Amino acid sequence: MWLSRFGGIDILQRFSRIPDTTQNVMKALMASTAFCGLCMVLIGPKWQASEEYYEKEGMEIVFVLDVSLSMLAEDVMPNRLQRAKIEMENLIKGLENDYLGLVVFAGRAFSMLPYLTTDYDSIYLRILRMINENYARFVPYGTNVGNALLVAIESFSREEREKVIIFLTDGEEQLSVRSQVAEAVKMLMERKDISVYLIGIGDPLKASPIPKKDINGHTTGYELDMEDNTIMTKPDPELLREIAEVTGGTYIHDATGDELKSIFEGVIADHRKILGVKTRNAVKDVSQYFLGGALLLLAIFLLL
Repeated sequence: MWLSRFGGIDILQRFSRIPDTTQNVMKALMASTAFCGLCMVLIGPKWQASEEYYEKEGMEIVFVLDVSLSMLAEDVMPNRLQRAKIEMENLIKGLENDYLGLVVFAGRAFSMLPYLTTDYDSIYLRILRMINENYARFVPYGTNVGNALLVAIESFSREEREKVIIFLTDGEEQLSVRSQVAEAVKMLMERKDISVYLIGIGDPLKASPIPKKDINGHTTGYELDMEDNTIMTKPDPELLREIAEVTGGTYIHDATGDELKSIFEGVIADHRKILGVKTRNAVKDVSQYFLGGALLLLAIFLLL
């Protein structure tokens, strides 16, 4: 039936009325033409064409990632920390011309990069992938949101670009951070060019244990406190709402982690500046046309 779309049935009927000698010549030409078409597919022919695109201004984005022990809870799969990293990586792969920074925090905050970078693959994503469960188990205990805000603010340049802090945490307060939050608010008021988004991750309706894993990833038990009781962790949306309010930021909670990427994309879209529409040369692969023609000729050749 598919041959009829290309007029294949009519072609076969016409060939059936051609003398054998001429038909053999035509079959040889079809086979050689199909072979040439397949050779062109291997070469990978390209066609240059112009296309319009939106020129976007690069932004400065600092991700602040909670790496405290509570982020290993598995109310979000595979756990809070890994889910946040997965969705961060999915977003970053679609960025271009943006300057990225990365701050991790638990009891203290650390900038993982000495400067903002546009080198996503060889620098940023490589460092992000180094942050794993073992990292979270050996950093200083606590969740010091205030210190993390201060380090993130100091990561930005003084260039006139849109600047955004995207904060990922379960929000479970384990240290007193009020004084440092106040200091961060003061710095934000002085800068006036930084937007803050606090994204809570984890189920705020139930407490979850923090599993211990062996080298094969199997659960061998759960983290215990000083009195040998199982540590139960539950996100604290109220703390994050309070911090968002005093910093002039925005708080969003994602209990399952399913909406993280769309949240990230929405945040960036709200701050992205379009500079205009431009035209650029684009190279397109046209080998599929040669492949289609070659397969059609071979099909007719085999049916004769």
